[in-house]
Amino acid sequence: MNTNLPNLYTAFDLDRRDDCDALGIVLSARDLRLEQMGVLPDDPRRTQTVMAFSVLNDPTRRALYDEKLDSGTPLTWDQIQHLGNFGTIPDAPPQQSFHQTPQPAPQPEPDTTFGYQFGQPTAEYSSPAFNPFDQQVHSSMAGSSAFSASQVAPFGFDHTMNVQRPTAGARLGMAWLDLILASMASGIIVGILGMNAFGGWIVTALVMIAYVVGSETVMGATPAKKFFGYEVRDVDTHSRLSAQASLKRNWWKFLNLVPPASIVTLVMAGYYGSQINEENNMRGGHDKLANAEVVKKQG
Repeated sequence: MNTNLPNLYTAFDLDRRDDCDALGIVLSARDLRLEQMGVLPDDPRRTQTVMAFSVLNDPTRRALYDEKLDSGTPLTWDQIQHLGNFGTIPDAPPQQSFHQTPQPAPQPEPDTTFGYQFGQPTAEYSSPAFNPFDQQVHSSMAGSSAFSASQVAPFGFDHTMNVQRPTAGARLGMAWLDLILASMASGIIVGILGMNAFGGWIVTALVMIAYVVGSETVMGATPAKKFFGYEVRDVDTHSRLSAQASLKRNWWKFLNLVPPASIVTLVMAGYYGSQINEENNMRGGHDKLANAEVVKKQG
């Protein structure tokens, strides 16, 4: 077996136990982060992210991919691209026979992989890989693609509450997207005002609090959750959280603004994230602290 063939789960540091929608959110957040870093759409790091999304976000295509992976015959990038485009797996190119006339050894070519571990994918097929990141109101993610909130399948299901709650992986992806958006907003404001370091820190802190607490109390969820069709609400009354409840739920996030205490944010993120499972009805300790839940918005 060619050990240089890509394994999409390990290549993009994905949890294979997550469902298709959770993997799609993580991959979309990755592409957005690359875009904000100035990586162009035709860079291998982004084209391969798009191809991974087109396969792993679709249950049927993912099942075909997993079957090949489990059989010990991982796909080439050309095959992954074809699977993402057409939903079928073409045969791998035949290996050269020993009876064929040997070809001259190819000359080394300049590195065009930009440091990405699997190299640049080729475009053997005329139809481009499905790109979930086109026509987005912000960045390269697609508002009218499979990411549309009306098309996203349930991430988690609580039989006692008859509501759909996202998995830990899905919530991590949305939280990462929120962090990027909040950082962009504070950076723009600081740049416009021409603040010094201390003033910039004050603005960043205020924007972060307004972004999280203001969004949950006024809109019912942060922008990333709203985009994917989720809301944060009180478990009993199903109403939006009060400012006090939102602060209780998110206190640990704001410690990231103080460098010596930022480690607490990482520890609590891992701790609360590990609690978002079926045993806890997809609610972390921070949700329970505020008597809150994250659910798929109905209607």
